[in-house]
Amino acid sequence: METLTGLGKALMAADPDKIRLDMTVKNILAYKPLLARIFKEVVSECRDMNFDDIEACIEGDVLVSKVYVDSGLTNAGERIDGLNTEAYLNEEGLDRFDIRTYLRLPGKCGSEYIKLIINLEAQNEDKPGYDLPLRALFYCCRMISAQQGVEFTTDSDDPVKYGNIKKVYSIWLCTEAAQTRANSIEIYDINRNFLYGNNTDNPRYDILNAIIIYISEKHNPEKSNNELIRMLTDLFDERIDGAEKVQKLKSEYTLKLTKEVEVEVSDLCTYATAMENKGIVIGTDKGLEALVKSLKVYINDFDELYKAVIKNEIYEKVSKDDVMKYYNESLKP
Repeated sequence: METLTGLGKALMAADPDKIRLDMTVKNILAYKPLLARIFKEVVSECRDMNFDDIEACIEGDVLVSKVYVDSGLTNAGERIDGLNTEAYLNEEGLDRFDIRTYLRLPGKCGSEYIKLIINLEAQNEDKPGYDLPLRALFYCCRMISAQQGVEFTTDSDDPVKYGNIKKVYSIWLCTEAAQTRANSIEIYDINRNFLYGNNTDNPRYDILNAIIIYISEKHNPEKSNNELIRMLTDLFDERIDGAEKVQKLKSEYTLKLTKEVEVEVSDLCTYATAMENKGIVIGTDKGLEALVKSLKVYINDFDELYKAVIKNEIYEKVSKDDVMKYYNESLKP
């Protein structure tokens, strides 16, 4: 028997009309299987890796709205020399990274590992009154400067010093981009050019990348040759409900949104509740119909489906005959 993964449950529970709201977007993007697909496309170090390996390299918890952007606070609690945050206790006017995480990748040329620091931001407007690339580059700079005292030092007895700076990525997803920018991915990075002469030195300088992904539900994702653009457009399309999104992401993009379990299904009852709260489904009968049809996508056995239905307190006393009526209807072509 199959049950939904955490990401699958989040998509089923999300109100389609509110899926682009700030915290909803953040919480959905923070799931590691989804992050792995984004990283494979835009993080150069991940290009030759498969999704499972990338996901395994995402280190620890993915932090959502917990790390400060503001100077002096990004590395609070991590610094070697400590940091006084007393002046910021009221948290007024402070920005936080939407999502911040680390990638610990297999090393090359004998190195133990490669550590990348990655920030992912969700943004509705692609023209918020300033040039978005400047903000993305600023976030990169904050993630670099915050490494002092954590990843590297400038101490005179430190033989490496700046050599321990870790590369950073700030990835921005604009979900309501203008059509002139939709279906595109931009990258801003550091390039080396000679003003005069040349040499064969190969210094390390590639330490920041700002990336902006532009999508729009008004843009037909089927016209895009980029799988990430298509997937994200479908994911945040307000016209598609949770059950349809789960099916589409599974079948077209091979996202693992269900898993095999040996215990009873207990958490698949959010879809009907979300639809009722939205006002699309009115009344117990219609709610039961929506619930049975959504569960039928994942549970073929009637008895197991019935157990899942009655775990919802609204339908805990519903009869098997009532459930069977909608169960049989869902079998019709």
